[in-house]
Amino acid sequence: MPTLQFPMRLPADLMVELGELTGIAWNSWELEPIICEAIRRYMHPPATAAQEPTSTASGAGYQWKQVYLPDGTRLRASFGRKPYFATVSGTDIKCGDLTVTPSGFANLQGSGNRNAWKAVWLRFPGNEQWVLADVCRTKQKAAIARLFAGADYVAADPPAKPARPAIAPARQATQPTPAAGQTPAAQNGKQHKLRKRGRRGKRRHPHGAAPAPAA
Repeated sequence: MPTLQFPMRLPADLMVELGELTGIAWNSWELEPIICEAIRRYMHPPATAAQEPTSTASGAGYQWKQVYLPDGTRLRASFGRKPYFATVSGTDIKCGDLTVTPSGFANLQGSGNRNAWKAVWLRFPGNEQWVLADVCRTKQKAAIARLFAGADYVAADPPAKPARPAIAPARQATQPTPAAGQTPAAQNGKQHKLRKRGRRGKRRHPHGAAPAPAA
């Protein structure tokens, strides 16, 4: 197909947003087929989104590592600026009459050493946007991490408060236990007499030593 070589003015912020969405540098030639397809779809929009096959009824699809491709998902790759396509049909990926894997589809043309995550674009049923497979994988990994982070979270029990040290009771002066049958007043009187008798025994004789008792 002949191409016209003439400059086309596009807003810088629009190209930057397109690059962020697709994962391709805004000034890369790889954006060319995406822009061309967007223009074609603008001129010839699909009748209704309901015509797109969905996997909600059958549940069929292809599991590509972390990314699930439901039945009807479109795959696109390009080589030499020429895109080629495949479709998820049931549980297989069909490219014409061939049943391929994502890696096999990415390397149908070329040297055979391309990374499918970086080379394959995906368009899911009911969605008009093409998204790089590597972008889908990154988003899915983040969603899985959030899912398991919520399931594995267990609130830790609060630390137990340290027990307060026991306060020893104040020591009290011990009082003699009164004998059985004695009242407190009688006991105090007996102690007073014992103290008085002790003071008398300590008095000295006025003339020196006390005389010895007569024989």
